[in-house]
Amino acid sequence: MLGQRIGRAFFSLAAALAVALPPAAADDKPAETPAEPCPICEARNKLNELIPGVKWGADLRLRAIYDNNLGLNGSAAGHERFWTRYRGRVWTSITPIEDLQFNIRLVAEPRLYCKPDEMEHQLIRHEAIFDQFNVQWTKPFELPLKLTVGRQDIKLGDGWLVIEGTPRDGTRTFFFDAIRATLDAAEIKTTFDVICLRNHANSSSFIRPFNDRDLDLIEHDETGVIVYASNKSLQETTLDGYFIYKHDDRQLAAGNNSDIYTVGARAAGRMDENWTYGAEVAPQWGQTNGVEKHALGFNGNATYHLNDKLDNSFKFAYEYRSGDKNRNGAFDMLWGRFPHWSNIVNDYVAGLEGLPSMLTNIHRLGVGWGCKPAEKLTLDAYYHLLFRDRNPLSNTAGFSNRGRLKGQLFSGLLGYKFNEHLSGHLIGEVFLPGNYYDSTRNDVALFLRYELVLRW
Repeated sequence: MLGQRIGRAFFSLAAALAVALPPAAADDKPAETPAEPCPICEARNKLNELIPGVKWGADLRLRAIYDNNLGLNGSAAGHERFWTRYRGRVWTSITPIEDLQFNIRLVAEPRLYCKPDEMEHQLIRHEAIFDQFNVQWTKPFELPLKLTVGRQDIKLGDGWLVIEGTPRDGTRTFFFDAIRATLDAAEIKTTFDVICLRNHANSSSFIRPFNDRDLDLIEHDETGVIVYASNKSLQETTLDGYFIYKHDDRQLAAGNNSDIYTVGARAAGRMDENWTYGAEVAPQWGQTNGVEKHALGFNGNATYHLNDKLDNSFKFAYEYRSGDKNRNGAFDMLWGRFPHWSNIVNDYVAGLEGLPSMLTNIHRLGVGWGCKPAEKLTLDAYYHLLFRDRNPLSNTAGFSNRGRLKGQLFSGLLGYKFNEHLSGHLIGEVFLPGNYYDSTRNDVALFLRYELVLRW
């Protein structure tokens, strides 16, 4: 079968590169004899030396995915899928003078489906788009400031509310079309960010993709202003505070017309040699599609590290995203539409109640365990218990009238770093729907993925 051949090809490629390339040297074990030169590193260094001030880079991410019943309905057409994704990126940075840098990156990620049968052998989304196209000016006029103007990736804090500017294309791109100013106030150990952005639903806005497939990146045009401060004056502690304004203009039928205001605070750090923590709270108000919004979000976690030879750790999490009697009044994830802890729930089950990846109206309790059985091998396992906050869909097909349990999620990740140029992982998720859904959405959902990443 085609899927089996693709799988064998992925793993054969991994094995070949793992053998051909020298392993990355351990930081705490200096080599007694000089390591053999890495041919990939040598090729990259020679290319970067050709033109002074011009650097190049590239990577290739290969994914194969099997999923079933993501709509929680095993009788729905096309509920079982097997598909592959091939994301290739190439980039360059040009530094014509000191402190001034141009950054350009081109990405393409076509997808090939083997299941369902009606999509077999279909290659889709085969376009190439610039997901970085910006100029960065460091220390303008000798000020402790950095200006980045143009298409860029932005992640603030843990990325809970600001990480993803293009949620409809998965993780092919994350970019924002923005102007970002970062002030480094070193004397008070604080950085200040002011960001103005304008994201468009149409991928052809500003820069037209090659072989344009008319992919919509979001459901609405977005205008935003973010003011973010991060302080590290306390030992092993980060304290953040922010204000965010977001305006949406509907472009697709599922899009919104919104004016949303969010303020927030975040603390993260280490309590002692064993405990680390993170907590973020964000009140929110405004309106979405004419419905007034008074919402609240909270995201907290704590990890206990055994500090043993296997690097065992135990993780605990609680997250709250408020619901409302009207879906438009619920907490809005802003630019946090990202699979933070689940592909099934964040990307697909969320779409049963609203926009895909806009998971809201939940209480989430999570526990997990992680370890490092070998130097290059990591293992993580999680269990999440999900409850609704409100029940705005009690009279809607597919949802129960009184159920509170959204479901249970079991997930695991096995990661391996072959060397500095090749890494991979296996992910598995199982979601058991609860009584929040009715009998038509009572089927177990499954998600499996393996991935190889080659870095030049």
